[in-house]
Amino acid sequence: MASERKSRKSHKTLNLEMVERFRRWLVAQKYSPSTQERYSRIARKLCHHIGRRSLSSVTPMGIGDFLTHTLPDRWADSYIADQLGALRSFFDFLYLGGVVDSVAPRFLKARARSKPLPRALTEAQVKKLIRAAAHPRDRALVEMLYATGCRIGELRLARVEDIDFRGRRFRVRGKRKERVVYFGAHAAKSLNTYLGGRKTGYLFQDKIEPQKGYITHNGATWVGLWKDYRAGQKGGQKHSKQLGDRLLVSHAEATRRFSAFLKKQKIDLFRYRPERPLSRSALSFVIREIGRQAGILKVSPHTLRHSFATHLLERGADIRAIQELLGHTYLTSTQIYTRISNNAVRSTFHQFHPRG
Repeated sequence: MASERKSRKSHKTLNLEMVERFRRWLVAQKYSPSTQERYSRIARKLCHHIGRRSLSSVTPMGIGDFLTHTLPDRWADSYIADQLGALRSFFDFLYLGGVVDSVAPRFLKARARSKPLPRALTEAQVKKLIRAAAHPRDRALVEMLYATGCRIGELRLARVEDIDFRGRRFRVRGKRKERVVYFGAHAAKSLNTYLGGRKTGYLFQDKIEPQKGYITHNGATWVGLWKDYRAGQKGGQKHSKQLGDRLLVSHAEATRRFSAFLKKQKIDLFRYRPERPLSRSALSFVIREIGRQAGILKVSPHTLRHSFATHLLERGADIRAIQELLGHTYLTSTQIYTRISNNAVRSTFHQFHPRG
């Protein structure tokens, strides 16, 4: 009985170890960081669901139970298909490694989902969006998303030193493939204004303001507090300085003493952190907020990508060139823009229909 309990416990540990090995395999296969995180999270969720049972004991019915038991309160039509895609990849990995004898998720098929047309802005709306971006960084972000057609995850990882300003182009790493994207004079002007001569670092980097320290009290005494981020401790090492009796010294005088102390001791208030770009959520929030200010609802970075492709197509660009600029592997992914680019169809109708 004890050995059986030990075996069950080892299964749980082994399952989670397989998830970690699966994550490393996704890295080796050059899946995008967001896909690595999502696939690993879904695989780990399955392991917690099956508890101490082995992965080799999971059946198609078990996969179905997992999907139905873990459904959120609200979910999109694509939810089941996305979950199955991650689980199929996980079990393919396990099957290749001899951990399982069959790929259970491949015996299930998600219901066919309708593909709504991607939403694109008009050229007038794009101009209105750009005008609403008052901050140099925000205008550069809107201009670059629309000029290049980049995904937000591609643009956030772009570095200044990799941009060819003379040729107005740079390389981006998309979904397991690299491509060159281009930008025009308007985007170049906005970008140079935003960078202000900066030559290195992430294009849209997370700006960390230096700390100022702050004044508090312990009941009887004013105390100035600050942190030293050079000490190597996570969150910085705390320091304090007593600034006088609260009954004798005002808050303003304590603040003056604290500032004079920091200046005299030449204390470094810089918050040393690893260089990092702005997060996807932060950049998406910027675009949504600019859209709100411009009176355009539900604008996202991907809306600008759709607008980029649609406007190129409407102006006569070759669809295979658009495919290359977007980084699509298959032409069928690009052909959806022929369904939303209606200018030529509308013109033909009005020109040739007897009552058009």
